[in-house]
Amino acid sequence: MFNIFKAKPLLTDEDAKWIFNTFDWALAHFDSEEFFQRTQLIEPSDKFFPGNVDSHQAVANTVFGATLKYTGLSHWPMQLVHPAAFASLPPAFLNLDFSAGVKRNSADSTLLPFHSEHPLTITYNLNQTLKPEDLSASFAHYIAQHLVAQTQITPLGGKQLFAPATEILAVFMGFGILMSNSAYTFRGGCGSCYNAAANRHACLSEDKMVFALALFCRLKGINPDIASKHLKKYLRSSLKRALQQIDDAKEQISPLMARPELISID
Repeated sequence: MFNIFKAKPLLTDEDAKWIFNTFDWALAHFDSEEFFQRTQLIEPSDKFFPGNVDSHQAVANTVFGATLKYTGLSHWPMQLVHPAAFASLPPAFLNLDFSAGVKRNSADSTLLPFHSEHPLTITYNLNQTLKPEDLSASFAHYIAQHLVAQTQITPLGGKQLFAPATEILAVFMGFGILMSNSAYTFRGGCGSCYNAAANRHACLSEDKMVFALALFCRLKGINPDIASKHLKKYLRSSLKRALQQIDDAKEQISPLMARPELISID
């Protein structure tokens, strides 16, 4: 009867609508079948990033290989390059064939590989190999950027929103926990225990990342408690507020939930 104890929405209506619309943009252009049928919620655990490594390069290679697989783009010509050998040049336009739409597959390698004399190169921050969760989030964002750039599909809001939209696309591809935990708003530290150089350089706020994560869980039918247990403790209440705001926005989420790819899932 009274709503005086109802939680305040996490985001403004405008910001929430942009994230809803960006998910719709991603579903329309970046393989909704992959999203609904195979995309997983990537957790910062040995289940998703197995193996013991003993060097910065080994950490980077292991995390990059796993991240690329989970994006469903292992068939793309992407190459990890050591920072010392990386040339900071605009990536080549590969003129890939998307006549049948963008196809992704994170479950196996049945897609025919794209070949190119000029692979899309990605490098990494050596400091970030000490924080594999942040490293994977960074890789996911770089891969999402390459995906949008090569398809030449303009994000909602135009090119000026390229970086924020591709962060949402990384969440769409399953990396919402990692993106949320690495979307820092506090850059201070406590002496030697803090290394600012290891942080991911985020575009969107923690609240926006958590809202996108909550929307991912709702669309995928994933118990949000699974996400919550891996989130930083102070973000868990934000996840609850985001879920409530999403559930209250039926006019925004209903068109996404009504997509035939989702209806066909048992």
